[in-house]
Amino acid sequence: MKTVKILMTVAVLATAWGCSTDTDEQTGTENGLATTMPPSAGYTFEHADRPAWSVDLTGNDAAPDWGNFNMSLYENSMYVTVTLQDELAAHSTEADRMAVFIGGERRTQLAVPNFYDDGAVRYVLRIDGNSTDRNVRFDLQYYCTALKQLFTIGAVEKFVPEFTYGNIKDFVPPLLKGCKKFPVQNKLTVNLSDQLPFTPDGNDLVAVFVGSECRGTGSVGKPFTVFRSSDEESLQLRYYSAQQGGIYSLKQSVTIAETEENTITISF
Repeated sequence: MKTVKILMTVAVLATAWGCSTDTDEQTGTENGLATTMPPSAGYTFEHADRPAWSVDLTGNDAAPDWGNFNMSLYENSMYVTVTLQDELAAHSTEADRMAVFIGGERRTQLAVPNFYDDGAVRYVLRIDGNSTDRNVRFDLQYYCTALKQLFTIGAVEKFVPEFTYGNIKDFVPPLLKGCKKFPVQNKLTVNLSDQLPFTPDGNDLVAVFVGSECRGTGSVGKPFTVFRSSDEESLQLRYYSAQQGGIYSLKQSVTIAETEENTITISF
């Protein structure tokens, strides 16, 4: 299946930088730290160590009771190896479980995680079914104990006997899409304009916030996921500059279109 990805480039905070003099700048304090910026700047700056920004995916789901499963009721099997997304692998524990449901019935034994030296976490699932299982809903469910979240994604598929998937090439289903806490999710790529008050560095970070809550973080030029409770939430960008040793908080809100992927270019 091909997914049409629409990239929308938005130029935000286009503030021209000119030659600065002592009278062109305002100096004050913010949270007890010195802050210097042109009077028309669309940002504030605060000296800080490199932040450990992350999205709080913690929920309050109890461990599910997935009931019993009798494989003798079904005539065939298919096999799937699921690799967790990096964001979920970081929270994975031995207590986590995964299962597949067909038409609302559990069709697998409860799968346990397999941990690899490269940080990957994979589940091997044997899915049992019948040749009559065509055009039925398949649901993949994953319960993360550390996050207390049940992630569920599904689609209408057909059962394919003896089919094996995910062994040669990693199968990484978008389980995060099944996060009830943040039902609105979009990919965002942040680029920088040519004129900047700092020199970009490989240790720089960019993040999207709703108020004081991080809703997505990554590196410039690389897509990362922005998590929202609704599409009406107001988003702000923050940028950590390793060279300047601090965080730029952009004043103007960021608009994310209702597309799978967005690209914005920020100016300072």
